[in-house]
Amino acid sequence: MTENNERKRQTAIRTILILVLILALLAIGWCVWYLIQYYKGAQLGSDLQTIGLVAADVIDEEAPEEQEYVEIPVDFDALWAINPDIYAWIEVPGTVISYPILHRGGDDPFYSHHSSDGAYYSGGSVYSEDYNSEDFTDPMTVLYGHNLRNGTMFAQLNDFADVTVFTEHPRIYVYLPDRALVYDIFCAAPHSNEHLLANHDFTDREDFETFYSDLAATRNMGANFRIPLFPTFGSDRVLTLSTCYRPNNQMRFLVMGRLVADIPAKP
Repeated sequence: MTENNERKRQTAIRTILILVLILALLAIGWCVWYLIQYYKGAQLGSDLQTIGLVAADVIDEEAPEEQEYVEIPVDFDALWAINPDIYAWIEVPGTVISYPILHRGGDDPFYSHHSSDGAYYSGGSVYSEDYNSEDFTDPMTVLYGHNLRNGTMFAQLNDFADVTVFTEHPRIYVYLPDRALVYDIFCAAPHSNEHLLANHDFTDREDFETFYSDLAATRNMGANFRIPLFPTFGSDRVLTLSTCYRPNNQMRFLVMGRLVADIPAKP
C-alpha cells in the first residue's frame, strides 16, 4: 500500500513539474514574441520617418499664413503601398514626433495596438477616430498616441509641461497629399481622461466656450497656455494631441493648436 502511494506521489510530482515546465516555456515564448513584435514595430516607425518624410523646412516659419504654395515633403505613394489607412503626416518641429496618421473606419481602437503597416504592435500608431473626418475641417480634431517609455510616439508631449519646452516649440505641422496645415500651440495641460469628442459638442457655442474657459482655468504646475491664441467659436479649427499623463496614467496630457495656415500643395 505504501509503495502504491509512493508511486502516486511521484506521478503527481512529475505531472506538476511537466505543467510548470510547459507554463514556463509558454511564458518564455510569449516574452520572445512580445520583444520581437515590439522591436519590429519600433523599427518600422523609424524606417517610415525615412520613407515618408522626404524633405524638410518647406514651411515659412515667419509667415506661414502668407505662403502661397508648399512642396509636400511626404511620399504618400510609398506610404500607401505600406498601408492605405495612412492619410496624413504629423510633425512637431524640434521633437521626435514625425509620424504617419492613420484611421480605420469602424474600428477606432485598432491603431492603439497596431503599427503603421497594420501588424500587431503594443506601441501603436498615431491615429484618429470615426468622430473626426480625415480632412481636419472639424472644430476639433483629436489625434492619439501612446506615451512610450522609449520616448517615441507621443511621449514627448509630456515635456510640454515644462514652460521652456512649451515656449521653444510653438507649432504643429500636418501634411496631406494636397496641402499643409500649420497650427499654433496655445495649450499644453493635464486633463481628465474623458473622451473629448464624445463628451463635448464643439459645434455648440455654450459647450465650446465652457470647455475652453474651464481649460484656461486649469491650475496645475504642468499647465501652460498662450491665452491670446485660444480659439474663437465658429471660425477656428483646433488640433488636439492626446496621450497618457506621465505622473498619473488615469489622466491625459493634451497639446492643442489653433489652425493659422492652410497652404495648398504646389501645382
